[in-house]
Amino acid sequence: MKSLFAILLPYMMGLTIVLSPVALAGRDLDQNEARRLMLSGQIRPLSELMLLHPERLNGHLLDVELEEEDGRLVYEIEVLGKDGVVREFYLDASSGAVIKEEIED
Repeated sequence: MKSLFAILLPYMMGLTIVLSPVALAGRDLDQNEARRLMLSGQIRPLSELMLLHPERLNGHLLDVELEEEDGRLVYEIEVLGKDGVVREFYLDASSGAVIKEEIED
């Protein structure tokens, strides 16, 4: 008969993985996943969503990532504004709504 520890060990390991900081931070999607999601209509093209926010996204585009955060697909966009300030914008990848805006240090 298995000990209680032997029975619970796989569950404890799974819980550790689920609760790790990396798991909670969300995951980056690669270009193949992004293309598949766009073609299936689950997300809108980034170029289309950027047109919804011309003033906010005005400047030099530094970085873009498509991430899944809390079950939501989000574009993380980093822009160097004409004022010299680097800002990060988080856009809902399906609606284009601004979720969050941060100034980078």
